[in-house]
Amino acid sequence: MPTASLKRRYAAKLAANLLGLAINMLTQAIIPRGLGPKAYGDFSFLSNFFTQVVGFFDMGTSTCFYTKLSQRQRDIGIITFYIGFAIVASLAVSLLVFIVSFTPVSNKIWPDQLMFFVYLAAIWGIFSWFIQILNVIVDAFGLTVPAEMARIAQKILGVILISGLFFSNYLNLSNFFFITMSCS
Repeated sequence: MPTASLKRRYAAKLAANLLGLAINMLTQAIIPRGLGPKAYGDFSFLSNFFTQVVGFFDMGTSTCFYTKLSQRQRDIGIITFYIGFAIVASLAVSLLVFIVSFTPVSNKIWPDQLMFFVYLAAIWGIFSWFIQILNVIVDAFGLTVPAEMARIAQKILGVILISGLFFSNYLNLSNFFFITMSCS
């Protein structure tokens, strides 16, 4: 499959980011009202916490992965190795969260949080990292245009789902975690 020109890839990224900005502004007007201050605060706290934890386990390797994969696109071993690394790091994060959840330390790390939401946030953080890895692979292979079209479709689906749940009064923290995992 021929890769798109740099100009076309840039235009696709720019269009997806501009549309994403508009969609994010719309959803940010809906989400805090739909979830309420406590649930929205819990989501923000837990998602930020696990973004940082997963970022720590990433240790900047995703940048190295992108650079090496861009240089050696035919070397599938790089992808295999990095996916293996990501799986091991994800299992380490999951195991750490699971073990800590059974100790009194969990109340200090995640004060006043239901463990169900802590687990969802951990899954969300790991899933978000894998989406970033997939984006790196797609960009390295020059498949940016179809990937950005898919991202636009996902974002539109996400805003439709969030709006539907909001207007039907079914938007809650569980639903929101699942929507952000499936439409991000």
